[in-house]
Amino acid sequence: MKRKTVALMTALTLVFSLSACGDKTASQAEIPDTTSVEETAETTEEAEVTEEESTKKEETIPEITQEEKVQSALGEMPYYGDTANCKMTAEQATAFAQLIADGLAGDFSFRGGYDENTISDIISWNEPFHINQVDAYINEYETNRSNVIVGDFSGEGIPYLYIFSNTEPSSFEVYGWNNNKTALVCSEEKYLRENSSLSEQNDGTIKVVKEYFNTEVQCGDEYWWAATLWNEYDFTEGSLKQIYERALAKPDPLDSSGMFYIVENGEQTGEVADEEYEAYIEKETHQHTLAYTCFYDMTPCTLEEMVNYLNAYATAMSDGQSVPVEIKKVDIVKHDGTGIITKGEVSQEKVNSLEILRQYINDERTLPIGDDYGTSYGYEGEKFYFGLNDLNNDGKQELLLSYKDGNWNSTTVDLGSESMANIKGVNQSDRTYLGKISNDGYSITSLYFYDGTTFSVKELYGSWSEGGEEYYGGTLTENGTTREIGEEEFNRISNDWESKHIDEHTDFGANTHLDIENIENTFQVKIDVQSSGEWLVTSAE
Repeated sequence: MKRKTVALMTALTLVFSLSACGDKTASQAEIPDTTSVEETAETTEEAEVTEEESTKKEETIPEITQEEKVQSALGEMPYYGDTANCKMTAEQATAFAQLIADGLAGDFSFRGGYDENTISDIISWNEPFHINQVDAYINEYETNRSNVIVGDFSGEGIPYLYIFSNTEPSSFEVYGWNNNKTALVCSEEKYLRENSSLSEQNDGTIKVVKEYFNTEVQCGDEYWWAATLWNEYDFTEGSLKQIYERALAKPDPLDSSGMFYIVENGEQTGEVADEEYEAYIEKETHQHTLAYTCFYDMTPCTLEEMVNYLNAYATAMSDGQSVPVEIKKVDIVKHDGTGIITKGEVSQEKVNSLEILRQYINDERTLPIGDDYGTSYGYEGEKFYFGLNDLNNDGKQELLLSYKDGNWNSTTVDLGSESMANIKGVNQSDRTYLGKISNDGYSITSLYFYDGTTFSVKELYGSWSEGGEEYYGGTLTENGTTREIGEEEFNRISNDWESKHIDEHTDFGANTHLDIENIENTFQVKIDVQSSGEWLVTSAE
C-alpha cells in the first residue's frame, strides 16, 4: 500500500510538471518584441513631430513684400532723405543707371557734351580731366566725376542724382527727373572768383549755393561793389529755381564809412562793420535733427556700385520686369613714348602716323628744309602738307609730310623705323628716291634704294667756296663705306641720279594741308587736343 502511494504521487508530480512546461512555452510565444515595437513607435512619433514642426515653420516664415524689397534696395545705396517717402519709379532708376553707364563709357550725349573751351580732354567720368579758361583767367585744375549719391533734395520724394569729384568739392553735376526723363539741373566748377556747393537746410531740403567774390550787385537802381555775393537755388520739380540773393557790399565809389551793407534781393537790409566781415561770412554749423543721415555725413559710392544699386531698385519696383543696365567701360590706352591716348580701337600703325603729325603741329619736330636748320610748323603752317602712300608695296601706307614754298617742294617720308628726308624725286620703276639739300657752299644728295624688304642709302657730299668757284672736296658713302671724290666725279654721279628722277618729283609729295580737321578726315578719327599737348584719339570707323 505504501509502495503504490509513492508511485501515484510520482506520477502526479510528473503530469503537473509537463503541464507547467507546456503552459510556459505557450505564454512565451505570445509575448510581443517590445523593444522593436518601442523603436518603431518612437520613429513614427519623431517623423510626425518633424513634419509638424516643418509645417509650423513654413507657416511662420512671412513672405517678403514688394515694399520691403524696395526699402531694402534703397537701404543699400547712399540715399539722402526719407526712404519711406521715396517716389522714384523703376523707369527713373533705370534711366539714372544708364546715364551713369554712359558717363563711364565716355558717351556724354545725354548732357549735350561738354564745352571744349572749358574741358578739352574728358575721356570718362572715372578718368581725371582738366578745367581751363575760367573767369577770364587760366585757372587750370584736375577733376573727375567719381563719387555719387541719390537724394531727395526738394522734399517731394522724387530724388536727384548728385555726381561729384573726389578732388574738388566745387566740381559736380546734378541730374533731375522732369517729364519722365533725366535732365541736367546744374553743372558747376571752381572758378577764381566763384565757389559752388550743396547746402542742407533745417527742413531737410538741399540748396545750391553759389558764392562770388569781388563782383557787383544791384541795390535799388544802383550797382554796388560786393565783397561777397551769395545766390541760393531751390530744387523743384526736377529743375532749379533761384530764390534768394544776399551780399555784403559797398556803394560805388567806395565810401570810407567803415561799414559793409547787407543787400538782400536788391534791397539794403542791414549793415556790418568792416572788422566783423569775417565773422559774418562764416557759415553757421548745421544742426541736423532729422531721422535720416545728415547730408554732410553721407558716404558716397562709386559709379559702378550705384549702377548696381539702381538696377536692384528697378528690379524690386518692377517685380523683376526691368532690364538691368550694363556697364561698358571705355577702353583707354596711353601709348608709351608718344603723346597719343586712344579711346576705343585704333591701330598701332595709325597711332604712329598720328604721333608724327602731332609732333609737327606742336613744333616738337621740324622738317630739314634747305639750310638744314629745320622749318617749324608753327611759323609756316600754311606751307605744310601730309599724305599717305604705300611706297614699298608692303600693304601699309607710309606717311608723307611735304613743305611747299613757291617752286621749292620737299617731302619727308616716315617709314616707322627710319625716315627719308627732303625727297625731291622718285623713280618707281627701280624703286629709288632722291633726297637733296643744296645751299651756297655745299650740296648733300641722298639716294634711297628699296630692295623689296629694306631701304639702303647712298650719300653724296660736296663743298665749294662761296659762290661755287672752288671745289673743296666731297665724299661718296655706299654700304657704310665713305671715300673721297673729286668735283668731276661728284658732278657725274649727281647728274646721273638727277636724270633718273627728272620731272618725276613734281608729282611726288603730299597735298592735304596739315591741320586737325584734315587729319581727322584722313584717318577717320576724332582728336581732342589736351592742355598737356597730348592728343586723345577716338576711332570713328
